[in-house]
This record gives sequence, C-alpha cells and structure tokens, in this order.
Amino acid sequence: MEFSLRPSLRKKEEAIELQKRQSMTVDERETSRLEDRRDEKTLSAMWWMIGSGLSIFLGGFGIWHLDNEYCSTIRGWRREIGLPWGILLEGHGWWHIMTGIGAYFYITWGIWLRHCLNGRQEEYALVWPHLISLPEIVKAPDADGVSKKTGQKKTA
Repeated sequence: MEFSLRPSLRKKEEAIELQKRQSMTVDERETSRLEDRRDEKTLSAMWWMIGSGLSIFLGGFGIWHLDNEYCSTIRGWRREIGLPWGILLEGHGWWHIMTGIGAYFYITWGIWLRHCLNGRQEEYALVWPHLISLPEIVKAPDADGVSKKTGQKKTA
C-alpha cells in the first residue's frame, strides 16, 4: 500500500524513470506533483483512520475490562444512581458500541484502500469532516458537480 501511494517510497521507481520525467512537459510535471500531494493527504487520512479506529476499539476493551475488574463497586454505583443514568455505567454495553465503531473505521479504511490501490481514488472521496464524526466513502462528483456515474447534477 505505502509503496504505491507514498511519494517518498516511489523515489526508487522514479530514479529509473528519471529520463522519462526529464522529457515531460510542464503540465505533466504539475500533474505528477498534484498526484503526489493527493497521495500524501490520502495516506495521512488513512493513518488517522487507523489510529482513531484502533483507539476507540481498545478504549471499549479497556472500559469492559475495568467493568469486569470493579464489577461490585460499579454495580453499587448503578443502584445508587438509578435508571436511566445507571445505564451509562454498563461497561459491557460500551464495549459493544465502541468495538462496533472501531470495526466500522476498519471496514471504511478497507474500502478506501481498495479504491486507492485500484487507481479509482478520483472516482470516490473520503468524507470525514471532524475526528469526532464517522468517516464515509462517497461517489465523487466531477469538478462541475455532475456525478460521473449518473450524469446528474448533485444537489445539496
């Protein structure tokens, strides 16, 4: 993955093709630079996605482990607080939620990786506005806002 996406690892390959690059036009060089920047952004987003998903997953496991370790104490707190707020102290429930979210991050990462490795990263976009939101892969519209697949203008 990294070799095909990371510009610094492509340097060995580029050294072989240096003569080809020297014969490139200015437009071809600019296109190559833009692709390198795009790939660096993609890799950065992928690493953030891996780190976030793994942190959420392990955080859920940690909460569940603490729930198992201090079960009697937490059970007492739940009884004192009562419903509905006592539900928030259910560590096993948080484990299910957080491992599900962590798995979602991994699945989304896998879909995005597959599109990138198949050379289709221009057709799809990773939409992840904030670190506290869930990432998603969507069909990318053309520059003029027209979907490549349907030919219809995307509306907000």
